This record gives sequence, structure tokens and C-alpha cells, in this order.
Amino acid sequence: MRVFVDGIELADAVSKVGKAMPLKKAIPILEGIKLEASGDNLILTATDLELSIEKRINASVKVEGCAVCNGKFLIDYINKVKDEAIELDATGEDKLIIRFADGYGNINLMAADEYPPFKNVDELLSFKIKQKDFKDMINKVIFCAAQEDTRPVLKGCCIDLSRNCVTAVTSDGYRLAMCKKVIEYSGEEKKIVVPARSLNEVSKLLEDDEDEVSVNIERNHLMVQIKNTKIVTRLIDNEYINYNKIIPAEFTTELTVDKKLLERSLERASLVIKNDKKSIVKLEIKENVLNISAQSDESTTNENIAISLNGKDLQIGFNVKYITDSLRAITDNFVKLKFNTSTSPGIIVPTSQEEDYLYLILPIRIIG
Repeated sequence: MRVFVDGIELADAVSKVGKAMPLKKAIPILEGIKLEASGDNLILTATDLELSIEKRINASVKVEGCAVCNGKFLIDYINKVKDEAIELDATGEDKLIIRFADGYGNINLMAADEYPPFKNVDELLSFKIKQKDFKDMINKVIFCAAQEDTRPVLKGCCIDLSRNCVTAVTSDGYRLAMCKKVIEYSGEEKKIVVPARSLNEVSKLLEDDEDEVSVNIERNHLMVQIKNTKIVTRLIDNEYINYNKIIPAEFTTELTVDKKLLERSLERASLVIKNDKKSIVKLEIKENVLNISAQSDESTTNENIAISLNGKDLQIGFNVKYITDSLRAITDNFVKLKFNTSTSPGIIVPTSQEEDYLYLILPIRIIG
């Protein structure tokens, strides 16, 4: 293999595919990035066997072929010479030579025939969605996925396909996030569970624009194609929770509040209780005022925010982090909070019918 490529394009490509490399020490070959020169392209690939990323860039190919070398070193080295035109030469037996204007470097090659092949997913079940919509949907839910291994399915994001709609849902058992987007889709209804880490990496590769991406689904894999980049992830082979049964259908207390005022007040409360394991903030809803209070051995906070209330007065407690995490993912100026009792879940929803998200949070019992 011998190619000439633009340094900035190459640096961008190795950094992007490198996101699929194993996070921990793994099989040595998986610590590599595969480079394949073919036609007018250099194709770069990385994988940890759960997540794979392939990116294609323009290249002047002198000798076709492929090579695999240590990915971390390649990313770091190319980023140091990215302002140059770069030649990659693996025509020798055991080294990749990286030539640029004022010098060269080299890196030992790994056995290319041992590198796992890239898994392409066919288009039998697929949909298209705007990049900005897909990015927004992922970012609105991904932080609610579980971090622990006690229930592996909760470390994933449920993608629920129905007629002209795609819904993403995550939950860690204490809270739930849901976001819906309208798409053109008339295929079979399908529900899959995608590892949250994989979707997080997909989000980083998406732009805030109107361009569409293709999403293909097979029994065990999902593939997202963004222009010259493909991301393939294994699916979690477990049935997701029946989230529709968890969300209450009716509420006795509903309030509308300025999102920024609520967020800032809760952030101040979180400073008071940052060393408290439960991080309880108390919300007292009465007439057209929301009182927010928190206390610890060292300090207290007590604030009032004007609200529009429909329904009963209520006093309820929550883990402050769960509310602030949700509010940070919301760009609306106002939100609705809906409750029933001090021991039943509360939800945060948009004020407009056109918006597309919902956050459900389990309360914490207030003593005294």
C-alpha cells in the first residue's frame, strides 16, 4: 500500500474511527487501525467488536493494499503533522512509513489478515432521518442510560420504530427519558436496543444540519451511514422494559415554569447538598409559587419561583441531579412539570404539542 493524502483529512479520519477502539486493554489486533487503499480512496477502520467505524477519504493511490498499525500512535502522530501533505507507504514488509515535507516517521505493522472484517448491514429494514433530528434525539435521552452492569439491557437505548415515527427511550431504573421524531417510514414495527456508548459516538459524528442519514437494522446489528462514514454496532439481545406502562396517563398537579429560573435554582440547591448521597431537593407547590429548598449540616437554601398552576398543591422530593440533567438537555424557554402524589413519578414535558420529549423521575420520600 502506498498513498498520498491531505493531512487535515487524514487527521480527522483517524480521530473519528479511533472512537471505536477498545476503551480497555484488549486483543492486540483490536488496538490497531486498518488502512486500505483502493481506487481513489483510503478506507480507515477501527473496531472493538461491539462498535465499528469506517471512514473513506480521497487519496492518490499509487499501490493498492492494506495495513494495520497501532491506532493510538497513528492518531497522535498524524495530528502532529496534519498541516502537511502526507504519504503513507506500507510497501515494505514490516513498517508503515509516514512521509511529510521535512521528514518521516515509521510504525510497526500488525497482521492485516487477522483484523476483523467490517460488517455491512443491508437495507431490508431501514429509515432516513435528518442529522440534526437524530443528534437531538440521542442527546435528549442518552444521559439517562444505566452505567452499572446489574441490568445490562438498561445500558442500552431502546429504538422503537412505528409508522412515520421513531422513538428513543433510556432508563436507569430511577428515571426515564423519551424522545420522538417524525420520519417517513411505512415498514414493519420494530423495537431494538442499541448500546448507549455506540449511540453516544454516533451523536459526536452527526452535524446540526438538514442532511439525512441512513439507518439500517438487522437482527443483531444497526448501521448508521453519514456521508463517507459508516458506524456499525451490535445490538443488545434482550427485551426492553415496557416503558408505556410506566408513564402515568393522568395527573392531579400540573405547573408551567421558566426553565432557566428552575434550572438555576436547582443548581444552587445542588451546591448545598453536593456531599449528601441522596441529594434530596424539596419542591413545595402552592397556588402560583414553587418553593425550592434543600439543607445539609453546613448550609441551606430556600427560593420561590413564580409558576402557573393547574390542580392541587403538593410537596415532593427528588434527587436534584435527575431534574437538572433533564433540564440541561432541554432548549425550550418554558416546561411543564406534572405530578400526582408525593410517592408517584413526576414528569417533565414541553409546553408545546409540537415538541417531542418526556422525562420521568421517581421521587424520594421526604422525612419530616
